[in-house]
Amino acid sequence: MHIASITIIYNATPMAQTQTVSALAGTRQALHPVQQFGADATVKQSSYAAATGTFTVPAYTVAVFVQK
Repeated sequence: MHIASITIIYNATPMAQTQTVSALAGTRQALHPVQQFGADATVKQSSYAAATGTFTVPAYTVAVFVQK
């Protein structure tokens, strides 16, 4: 698997958090396959909005996004 970049979002708060990285707007980001196909249902709720470069991560979760 070729990966162009990795973005790791740490959310140590009791609420979902968003983080915008405007430099990544318009890019294709996805959860790392280990998280995407793993057993943790919470991390699978993490998302990325390509139009704005905004990542959303559930409470008490570390999400790893990869750009291909």
